[in-house]
Amino acid sequence: MPQSILGLTKPTLVKESSKREITKQKIYQTALVLFQKDGYETTTMRKIAKEAKVSLGLTYYHFQSKEELVLEFYKSSQKELCRQSELFFKTTKDFKARYKFIVLTQLELFSHHKKFLLVLARQAGDPTYPLSPFSKESRGLREEAVGIIRLAMITSNSKLREDLSKVLPDLLWMQQMGILFYWLTDPSKSFQNTKLMIHDSLDLTFKLIKLSNFPLFKNVMGPIFRMVKLVKA
Repeated sequence: MPQSILGLTKPTLVKESSKREITKQKIYQTALVLFQKDGYETTTMRKIAKEAKVSLGLTYYHFQSKEELVLEFYKSSQKELCRQSELFFKTTKDFKARYKFIVLTQLELFSHHKKFLLVLARQAGDPTYPLSPFSKESRGLREEAVGIIRLAMITSNSKLREDLSKVLPDLLWMQQMGILFYWLTDPSKSFQNTKLMIHDSLDLTFKLIKLSNFPLFKNVMGPIFRMVKLVKA
C-alpha cells in the first residue's frame, strides 16, 4: 500500500483524524453539559477534562479556553440555523415569514442552553468581552448571522428601497439580538411574553418597512443609517 510523505498509510491518517474529531466532540459535548448543569463561571477546563475522561493537555489542544468552547457552540448553532433557514426559504418568498422563522429557530436552538447563555448575556454589551456579539472575536459569526437575514431578504418577493436594503439586514440582526436577550430573562409561562414581543415587534417593523417607500419617510433614513454605522464601528 502506498506510503505518505510522513510514512503513514492513507487509512491510518483517516483513522487518526477520525479519532481526534471524536475526542474533540466528546470534550465539546461534555463542556456544554457542565455549562448548563453547573454554570459557565464555575466550570473549569480541568473539570471538563475530568468529566470527558481525557487529559487536560489534550483538552487544551482542542480548545485553548472556555471561550473557544462557547464560540464553537455559537458556530454549530449558526450552521444549523443556516441549514434550516435555507430549507424554509424554499417554502415561501415572504420576507416577514422568513425573518420570523430565523428568530424562532435561533431561540429553539438555544433553548436547552439557557442557563449558561444567561450568564454570558450579562457581559454581552461589552465589545472587549470575547463572547459579546459585538466583539472582534465574534465578528465572523456576526457577519454570517447578518448574511442569513440578507439572503432571506434578497431572495424574497419584497420590493425595498436600495438605500434601506443595504442596512436592513444589520438593523434586523440588532432586533434579533434584542429579542434574544429579552427571551433569556423572560419569566412568563411558556415564554408567552417573548412570543408576544416577537409578534408585535415584527408587525411594527414590517409596517415601517412598507412605509419606507413613501417620500415622507426619507427624512428619517439619515438617522437610521448613522445609527447602523455607529453600532458597526
